[in-house]
Amino acid sequence: MAGSVKLGPPPSAPIFDRLVPVGNAEGNAPGLIAYGLYKVAKREWVEGIRARHGRGPTAEELDAYAATWTDSMLTGLRERADSTLAAFGNVVVSEATPSIREDALRGSTGKAISTSIAANALYTLILIALALILAWSGVDLIGLVQKAKPPA
Repeated sequence: MAGSVKLGPPPSAPIFDRLVPVGNAEGNAPGLIAYGLYKVAKREWVEGIRARHGRGPTAEELDAYAATWTDSMLTGLRERADSTLAAFGNVVVSEATPSIREDALRGSTGKAISTSIAANALYTLILIALALILAWSGVDLIGLVQKAKPPA
């Protein structure tokens, strides 16, 4: 087809691929955060190159920088990401705990009382209905209770 653009392979992101395996990006928050930490370190490195040499890094320097990241360094990034997520979770839970506790205490007492009243009222109505049905069918409940008493 004339005028069409042939796309080559996507650009390589070796550190991203090592931190976030292909097909696992959405469920891999620690890997994504670790990659963000890597990018912060890379930005600091680039700023150091600019400060020392007055220019940005070359493609060869960028490749060499990525090659310096060993598996243990990436594991360290993942551990920092896990710690960051855990700290965030602790902050969220700590901030939400008073509100949750207040809602639980405030909401459960009133609900428990109203549920108990409704259940007792329903039970009483069922017993009255049962006594009326038995009385209409000729069963003498009081007589049955008196017969069940042991002789004095």
